[in-house]
Amino acid sequence: MKLWKKVYLFTLVILTLGVNLGVSGIVYFTYEQMLQSEKERCQAEYVIMQQNVSANIAEMEQSILLNTEYFGRFITAYSSYFEADTMLIGIVGEQIVVGEASGATDQEFSTEDKIAASQDFVLEDLPKEDGIFVEKEDKTTIYIAQVLDEDHENYRIVMRRTLDSFDETWATLQPLYLIGGIILSLGVSLALALAVRLLLKPLDQLEAAAKEVQQENWSARVHIKGDNELAQLGKQFNAMAGSVEENILKLEQQSQQKQELIDNLAHEMNTPITSIGGFADYMRISQLSKEEQEECLDFIIRENHRLKEISSTLLSMAQMEQEEGFFTVFSLKQLCSRIEELYTKQFHEKNIAFDMECKVLEMYGNEVLIESLLRNLITNAGRALSDREQGRIDVAIYKEDESLKMRVSDNGCGIEKEHLEQIFEPFYRVDKARSRENGGSGLGLPFCKKIVESHNGTISVESEPGQGTTFMISFTIS
Repeated sequence: MKLWKKVYLFTLVILTLGVNLGVSGIVYFTYEQMLQSEKERCQAEYVIMQQNVSANIAEMEQSILLNTEYFGRFITAYSSYFEADTMLIGIVGEQIVVGEASGATDQEFSTEDKIAASQDFVLEDLPKEDGIFVEKEDKTTIYIAQVLDEDHENYRIVMRRTLDSFDETWATLQPLYLIGGIILSLGVSLALALAVRLLLKPLDQLEAAAKEVQQENWSARVHIKGDNELAQLGKQFNAMAGSVEENILKLEQQSQQKQELIDNLAHEMNTPITSIGGFADYMRISQLSKEEQEECLDFIIRENHRLKEISSTLLSMAQMEQEEGFFTVFSLKQLCSRIEELYTKQFHEKNIAFDMECKVLEMYGNEVLIESLLRNLITNAGRALSDREQGRIDVAIYKEDESLKMRVSDNGCGIEKEHLEQIFEPFYRVDKARSRENGGSGLGLPFCKKIVESHNGTISVESEPGQGTTFMISFTIS
């Protein structure tokens, strides 16, 4: 059973009980109020009657003392003033002396007649104490019993009223209350069903979106308005789905890049391996002079160096994943001094002016990777100056605002604009022939970009053909 149905049924039971209890309370309250009104009306009429009887008896006793016969006459006379549903009953001591129905005449009755008229009553059935009493058996009946007055405590008057009209009215109202309760319960159940369905509708959206994600539709989202718990849950689901989609796209991109790397690597390694095998077979089956043999060996050695550089760079890229976690504060000044010492003599022999200026003392990062980054860029700059008579390489490291900047520039051959966006792709070469001749593997710049990204930095390039190239690196200073 779905959650909304469970919530609906549980709430419906509670509300139905509440509605029924409420209707029952209203019914009970209405009944008591109506009965109280009847009791008050009877009591008011009884008080008036009692006062008149007492006054008349007091006037009579000025000449004649009250006895059972005269008491019966007074009761019979006053009974005629009431409706047919009301009867006055006189009690003297332990004897019922009169009990006339409404509509009695002024005809005189003997004591025996009065006693006969009261045979329908039994003394034990009448109230033994003074007060107002209600009997609810077949019919609702009100009894009011009181002594005549302080001077006649042996004389009691009981008013008995059968509430036929009250019972009829209540018999009419009771089904109406019952029908009203049923209609109210149905209305509440319908409104509750709509409310629960509307309130819990976002759960259906979440379920549908979850199924979409299960079917690898990573862009599935829910749109839940409001700021309640379900809306917050929807936002969390969207955030989770967005994170999953982002990670999946990254994994797909990485998988694609790895496949491209493998394809390019197979292609790049096939050329030198084929060349080495071809020249080796050529030397084995051919009668070559010493100069020709040296030329073939030189070519084999160059291709071997190329394979070694490719494998070395790939190994460095693989090890970089482990090196990324080892970040410390190291002396950037000393690192630059080592690099400058390494390249100054090498470039001097090639008639290349090399200038390295570092205005930053320390840096937080991986010293080994930062050194590899600078050496790769400087080596690439040197290769770009291979056919220049007066080449120049400038390296500058400085702080600007909240960033650490590294700039490596040369006045070499430059790069065409259409190649700038692709130079960071593995094995991509602007000039394949020149790169192979200079020993380039096509992995240096991708390696540099990966190092920069591991330090949360950015790398960009500007170049003009025939004017030179500038690589600009920026790290945020934490």
